[in-house]
Amino acid sequence: MYYIVIGAAGLIIFLLFLRGLYDEKKAVKKLSEKLISSYGEDGMKEMSYEELSSLKRYHENNSEGYEGGQVIDDITWNDLDMDKVFLKADRCCCQTGSEYLYDALRKPLKDEKVIAERIRVSRHFDGDPQKRLSLQLILSRIGRLNGLTISDYINRLDEVSKDNNFLHYFCCLLAAFSIGMIFIYPSAGFPVFFCTLVFNTLTYFKRRGTIEPYIVSFAYIIRTMDAAAGLLRLKDKEIGEYTDKLKEHLTNIKGLKVNTFILLSGRGMTGGMFGMFLDYVRIFLHLDLIKFNHMLAIVRDKNDDIKGLFDIVGFLDFAVSTASFKKSLPVCCIPEHINGDKACIDISSLHHVLLKDPVPSDISAGRGVLVTGSNASGKSTFLKSVAIAAVLSQSLAAVPAKSYRAPFFDIFSSMSLRDDIMAGESYYMAEIRALKRILDRADRNDEPLLCFVDEVLSGTNTIERIAASSQILKSLDRDNVLLFAATHDIELTFMLSDHFDNYHFSEDVEGSDIHFSYRLKPGSARSRNAIRLLSLLGYDEEITQNAQKTAEHFMKENKWEKL
Repeated sequence: MYYIVIGAAGLIIFLLFLRGLYDEKKAVKKLSEKLISSYGEDGMKEMSYEELSSLKRYHENNSEGYEGGQVIDDITWNDLDMDKVFLKADRCCCQTGSEYLYDALRKPLKDEKVIAERIRVSRHFDGDPQKRLSLQLILSRIGRLNGLTISDYINRLDEVSKDNNFLHYFCCLLAAFSIGMIFIYPSAGFPVFFCTLVFNTLTYFKRRGTIEPYIVSFAYIIRTMDAAAGLLRLKDKEIGEYTDKLKEHLTNIKGLKVNTFILLSGRGMTGGMFGMFLDYVRIFLHLDLIKFNHMLAIVRDKNDDIKGLFDIVGFLDFAVSTASFKKSLPVCCIPEHINGDKACIDISSLHHVLLKDPVPSDISAGRGVLVTGSNASGKSTFLKSVAIAAVLSQSLAAVPAKSYRAPFFDIFSSMSLRDDIMAGESYYMAEIRALKRILDRADRNDEPLLCFVDEVLSGTNTIERIAASSQILKSLDRDNVLLFAATHDIELTFMLSDHFDNYHFSEDVEGSDIHFSYRLKPGSARSRNAIRLLSLLGYDEEITQNAQKTAEHFMKENKWEKL
């Protein structure tokens, strides 16, 4: 009777294994279809706050001691809605690629050779759909860490308490003994098996709870090693330089791969019923805990090789993602970066990447630009479009425009600030702090600086705002600085006409309708429609008429009348 039960259990295990293989094959086919259909399609990835936070932590961990150039600060990143730009551009198949992409967007390059290499690899995969799909399927098996980042755990490995494998070996032998007892003395074997199961489960989760994130991370490392081995089998000569380095890193950390089947299997792309069965095996035999302790020593010793492995895998995923992003844009060009310290820019048919039906803009500027116009006319969107184009040109080498020509810039902005109640800081204080960091950067070195300011010093009164902002803007009239500033203060366009070029956005009011063209036009804004807009939105006629009379009195007498 007992042998029938054991035979039935064995058959069930075999069937579960076959079902796992079937599920895996079905998942690969479904994923292939998705990857093919989604390549080059417009869209925005959905990502939780925890996942985005993990990408930022990876970037911060990867930026310690960084000397390769500028790191986009949080003010500029948030001003430009760069989280959304990242989600728009992210088509990566694994977390390592997404981390590489996020980090690349926050570190605009100034190295033409590195940018040229990113263009070359991206073009290669765009032009070879079969190689691209093969690479994507390999990288998709790595998966994601759901709000974790491996760099957090690798950097904190010294905090992991050392654990002797004696207890785990004992649990494993005890499990083997209890199974043997079932065959030799079935009546006593099953109670022993049950007691062993309880003991092993309790001791397993006691240790597992303290090292769970590290086990997940180590399993991710193994999946990345498997993916790297798969990339070697592609025999793609165009990425031979990278596969050679992968081979070297894999050789140096090959000890990590020994006996990892029980640690990795069932935790990959599908899992399924077979993976669930393996979870019970892991709990009963403690095999993943034993392997973890072996891996811990190797990872601590081979940190540089592991980071090198992730860097290459992340770059290749990044290259395919960039190719798909470029293809999704209605218009896209390869940027032309020019030498010299003169700050200038020339862009034609520029689009904002986050808008579905953007109105293109042309801009050619060799000195500062003042942009005027009413609210909602397009000033802020235009400034963000230029800033995002500069970031993309020096990171993804993909600009949403017909042409882009400029030097390599450091990029700063002061646009979407707000009161910091927790810090007890007013809007005006936040403004002047943000502007000060731009002035400090301009004074620090002579390399080209591209900066953007929206509504200069809007947090204070009119007289002091115009007086102070005119002097601040004038001080940024330098050969190595290109400043784009949006303002409602028409007075600045006259005061700074010798230092800045004037452009504007305007709206057309016809009867009770208002229409924004969102087209950039030369010269400063002349129309004053703010009071008219109050009327269009249904404000009381007495308010709008008296407001108009008050404005006309000021224009005529150059002073406000007492109400």
